[in-house]
Amino acid sequence: MTADEGRAEAAWDQLLAALEADGSILEETIGNIRATVPGYHDVPTSALQASVRRNIALSIRTVRAGFEPSSDDVAEADALASERHAQGVPVESVLAGFRTCMSVILHRLLDHAPDHGIPADQVLASSTLLWELGDAFSTRAVLVYRDKDVSRALADSTRRAAWIGDAVATWMEPTELARGAALYDIPTAAPLRALAAHSQPEEDLEHQRRLQDWADRAGIRVLTAVRASTLVGILIGEPPLSAEPDRLTLGLGPAVTLEGLPRSFESASTALRAAAAVGQTGVVDLERLSWRAGVHASPEVTALLQERHLQPLAEAGAFGEHVLEAVDAYLRHRLSIPLAARSIPVHANTLRYRLQRFQEMVGADLGDLDTLVELSWVLAAHRGTLPHGTHS
Repeated sequence: MTADEGRAEAAWDQLLAALEADGSILEETIGNIRATVPGYHDVPTSALQASVRRNIALSIRTVRAGFEPSSDDVAEADALASERHAQGVPVESVLAGFRTCMSVILHRLLDHAPDHGIPADQVLASSTLLWELGDAFSTRAVLVYRDKDVSRALADSTRRAAWIGDAVATWMEPTELARGAALYDIPTAAPLRALAAHSQPEEDLEHQRRLQDWADRAGIRVLTAVRASTLVGILIGEPPLSAEPDRLTLGLGPAVTLEGLPRSFESASTALRAAAAVGQTGVVDLERLSWRAGVHASPEVTALLQERHLQPLAEAGAFGEHVLEAVDAYLRHRLSIPLAARSIPVHANTLRYRLQRFQEMVGADLGDLDTLVELSWVLAAHRGTLPHGTHS
């Protein structure tokens, strides 16, 4: 190193040391941030002083090092961003505050460089380093905010799901129930319905999407969560009968007020299980299921009727299946021979023949009311055993 280079380096060290010792930089920076950067009104002065001191030290360290910093070189951004995130300061304000700090340092550097004989090209290089430091700091701070926002969103989502699940499926303390209702905009006096759908981990997000699409089309609101093996939720509003969720069976409970949701959910769950037992899809409740809910509730009766009416047909093989199809069509079309025949489709005389053979094979009378009730029951149960989408 030449003597001139030594003197230049010493002058540069003196200038940077003077900047480090200059307490007015701290005061000016804090004043500028308070006056020009929004979002800092809730940040305590002591916390702001500490972060500005760190930023000043980081800026001078970068200038002294003399090389372009990377985001890995500004660990200070992690602590600052985490602290400001917790204080509710927007990330844009954090970045603006850091640049305000660098701007004060840069102006002091420009003002005092001539007094120390610092060449203009060295001052220019240092100012470039400071703005590159701003870019590196911004990159790291934004990543911290992103991670914090994701974590906060996940935590909020978890708390929301837990509250929905508890409000629907358990009896909550009134204060906690009211707090969640206010937080999630759920009416406390207007009628609500609990809902239930089957849950599969790989399908839950898709089911929730279908539910939301249905709610949007129906002009209602739904709040959902997964609890155990069931997709549970709260329905706000009354869906029109014509609106059905896409490829989803949904059990609904009766309309209740907020504190009655567990009772509504019990009914919705029963309806969901009953619908599965009879192969019914779409929106179901106990009122719409009517007597079909008994198929799920009384398996002994179902087994008895299957033995009485279906077993003889099963023993007849393929012909028995055709006979069962004819009986099913006959009942579904209100005992109308022409409509039932057209629905299969077969000739009306063919349908009559199969109905007659049914009576002979089973020993039943299709003109007897008890027989018709029993057949409606056992055929509903039979549809529940068919693969999804194969029953009418």
